[in-house]
Amino acid sequence: MRIIAGNLRGRKLKAPKGLVTRPVLARVREALFNVLGGVEGLRILDLFSGTGAIGLEGLSRGAQSAVFVDSGAEQCAVIRSNIDALGMDGEVIRADVFRALDLFARKGRTFDFVFADPPYEQGMGRMAVTRVCENGILSSEGIMAVTVRKNEALPDETGSCIKLFDRKYGDTKLVMYGEKRDSTIKNIDTE
Repeated sequence: MRIIAGNLRGRKLKAPKGLVTRPVLARVREALFNVLGGVEGLRILDLFSGTGAIGLEGLSRGAQSAVFVDSGAEQCAVIRSNIDALGMDGEVIRADVFRALDLFARKGRTFDFVFADPPYEQGMGRMAVTRVCENGILSSEGIMAVTVRKNEALPDETGSCIKLFDRKYGDTKLVMYGEKRDSTIKNIDTE
């Protein structure tokens, strides 16, 4: 697995051995960043981080900061190793994702781009979207993206967020949400 674009384009990322993580496919990462457009200056929250590929890709493309949250010791060690090997800064938090989200909400901590890549078919994608959108973790102009198995259902809207993008890539579905600002919000899915 490699960084796709930005100042670290082509640099390799380490991944935990075995099937402990399911790295986001390169074509899904590429589609995600194409839809997002520029990420310069954004504060990124990478949930269920695994290798940290999404947050690291964002940093390579000019994001201001990235926070990586994963409950696995091996995953967090790999993320820290990737950050160090690339000469980047990033905050790695080893914790249950939902406890971390509750802590961010209590502290009033917000992010401009939140990405979640939870285990498939356990309802965690829906839970992550709900927690982020109902607890003020997404900044007012922020975007949340989540990957789930293609047959998993996610809400059209929840809390302060509305679904903006929903596309399948093989067995994976990429869904993006944004804050409801007014009745003229546009769906960014151009399919």
